[in-house]
Amino acid sequence: MVARLAAALWPVALFVRPAVSAGYVTADSTTPLQNNPNCTCYVVESGDDSQTPQYFQYYRFYDFRNLADKSGEYVKTPAIIDDWDEAPNRDVGQPSILNSDAWNTDWNIQSWSKNASEDFPLQMVNSPANVYLQQNNDKNDAFTYLTLRTSRGDGFQSAAEIENLQKNVMHASMRVSARVVGDKGAVAGFFTFYDDDNETDIEILTDDPTDVIRYTNQPSVDKSGDEVAAASLMKTKLPAWNEWQKHRIDWLDKNSYWYLNDKQVAANAYSVPRKSSFLVLNMWSDGGTWSGNMTKNGSAEFQIQWIEMTFNTSGKVEGDTSPNPNDRRTAELLDKRKEEKCKVVCKIDGVKDLGTPEIVSSSMATRVSLSWCVVAVIGLTSLWVGL
Repeated sequence: MVARLAAALWPVALFVRPAVSAGYVTADSTTPLQNNPNCTCYVVESGDDSQTPQYFQYYRFYDFRNLADKSGEYVKTPAIIDDWDEAPNRDVGQPSILNSDAWNTDWNIQSWSKNASEDFPLQMVNSPANVYLQQNNDKNDAFTYLTLRTSRGDGFQSAAEIENLQKNVMHASMRVSARVVGDKGAVAGFFTFYDDDNETDIEILTDDPTDVIRYTNQPSVDKSGDEVAAASLMKTKLPAWNEWQKHRIDWLDKNSYWYLNDKQVAANAYSVPRKSSFLVLNMWSDGGTWSGNMTKNGSAEFQIQWIEMTFNTSGKVEGDTSPNPNDRRTAELLDKRKEEKCKVVCKIDGVKDLGTPEIVSSSMATRVSLSWCVVAVIGLTSLWVGL
């Protein structure tokens, strides 16, 4: 079965590294069925039983593991930001890669800020300088990884956030290989976003024990400012988040499901996002009760080896741009058309090479073979083209 095969191959896939070679490669393409031109749709096992086939039309794999020319190239951590005014204007750690045309095709590094308040006592500013590459200092296993950092300066908190530019995602299965390290008082986020009422989150709080992760569908507070009990699920006794783990969000039509290392750990039908969204990753703190208050000169890092996502779309790739909600809805409907047929189904879990989907054949396990019957009987009603 696919789920068991994926679980068996996951540790192997994690430690089999590509050859070290500098240069970020964009995941964008004129035909976004990346890494296997024969695939016309992708299947994952999800749902309450983690065995129900779910189909998606597009695929992306963002790989940060091979972005150095040699071992020992990115082992020094950039200095902590100590100037509020300069923070938004400082450059990324390696601009030749993280400000390249290829990178800017896929990602937008944020520089917005917010003022302190009674509830959030620290000024917070996102700085491109908190986005940089690091490298495992091991000649035999010299992989790189993307780092998002937050650090406590003198009276303010610098933070990091990146947004994916595929902004018309409408249902998806998104995965990230990541760990979180550093001081208490920070939050690492991996989530889909349209607005505060259409957002599904994985959040790791460094104030929490390392076996605790928060899974939330927003809004988590009501109009009176009170917490919504159904919104957020705090799961315990999980594999430690300060070690490399595979985190996953399945955003489906009526449910959100969360996985850790291919095991479902949370599910929620409350406020499942209803709008075309995009992927966001951040590392932040504002001194509030949720993030905690970091000690001066402290820092914490969200370290990412790769991101994988398979998804459907609705609307334009740049997302909703009209200021009028009615115009936005009209544009979304006009850009939508149903895909007639899913001709070649590919799997993304349990594959030989991580990031390279494989065609599902009739000799596969029974459950996956049966998925072809599901396609024939009910059709792929959730597949939409918006690119």
